[in-house]
Amino acid sequence: MATIAELEQTIDTRHQQLTVLLELTTQQEATIEQGHMNELMRILGVKQRLIEEFVSLSDQFKRDFDSFATRPSFSDVYRERNEACNSMHQELLAREAKCQETLTTSRDEIGEQLVRGDGARRAAAGYGGSVKPRPQGGGLDLSSDA
Repeated sequence: MATIAELEQTIDTRHQQLTVLLELTTQQEATIEQGHMNELMRILGVKQRLIEEFVSLSDQFKRDFDSFATRPSFSDVYRERNEACNSMHQELLAREAKCQETLTTSRDEIGEQLVRGDGARRAAAGYGGSVKPRPQGGGLDLSSDA
């Protein structure tokens, strides 16, 4: 069974993780806006590992919290920090949803551009195939030398 001090340490760690995740999300948003997909993949890789750690720690915190026979009592500082964690988590989820929406919109726009570009290429190819080039030389000689 965890102690109050261990739960408080977990709150501190969660707060640190969420702070880093929000900083990475700021980088992610800028990278999406700039269209730098390679950098986005790097950021998402870092975030994925941190998110997995955060989820694991949060699950452990819940189990430890629930293991107390009576509700554990935290100082005001830790109660406020835990509330801040909850707010930060909600902010993170909202910003992630917005990033996903932006990426989906961008993907759809790129897809439409590709379809339009492909249609234009097909039209040009079709038009190009129907135009017969004029023969250059080797035609009928109408001059009269006789």
